[in-house]
Amino acid sequence: MNTLLIDTHADFIFLAIYQNDKLIIEKEITEKKDHSTLCFQALIKLLSDAHAEIQDINDLIVVIGPGSFTGVRIGVTIAKTLAYTLKIPIRTMTSLELYLDTKIDKDTYLALEEKNGYYIGKIEKNNIIEYTYLKKDEFSIFSKENKIYICSKINKTMLAKYAHQKQPVNPHLVNPFYVKKIEVEKK
Repeated sequence: MNTLLIDTHADFIFLAIYQNDKLIIEKEITEKKDHSTLCFQALIKLLSDAHAEIQDINDLIVVIGPGSFTGVRIGVTIAKTLAYTLKIPIRTMTSLELYLDTKIDKDTYLALEEKNGYYIGKIEKNNIIEYTYLKKDEFSIFSKENKIYICSKINKTMLAKYAHQKQPVNPHLVNPFYVKKIEVEKK
């Protein structure tokens, strides 16, 4: 089974192809440009480097957020379109789930830093059960009272295996996952 991972939640774009849950090839774009102009180009290059066609992909994983409002929407849109047109399963992961590691204790909070604060997820039995967003000053207080694991490196070898434990979703039901309120909602 060839699985395509699409992650556009952050400043970077991460694409990977897994074959039977083993990482075959990956591409990370770190240019701070518009994801919409780079993602398709990167996907075409990834497939070319893997000597594969888009029809060779028979499973999709997409990161639905939290993260960049526009970035997440781009990745989700591409994944939904591919899943629907290729008639292949699609699974979703949150950006915090990218960093899950079996070495992280239960009753710990996973924290993913972004420009103005942190996305926080409470870990229970190697799953994230609660999500919240804290500004940097709020996080400073929160981190003194709780056990925190700061996200630093994506667990690329475990991604597909973890995602395949999840049930596929109807592409029409895949939506971005937002934790932080956007400016319009704050008023």
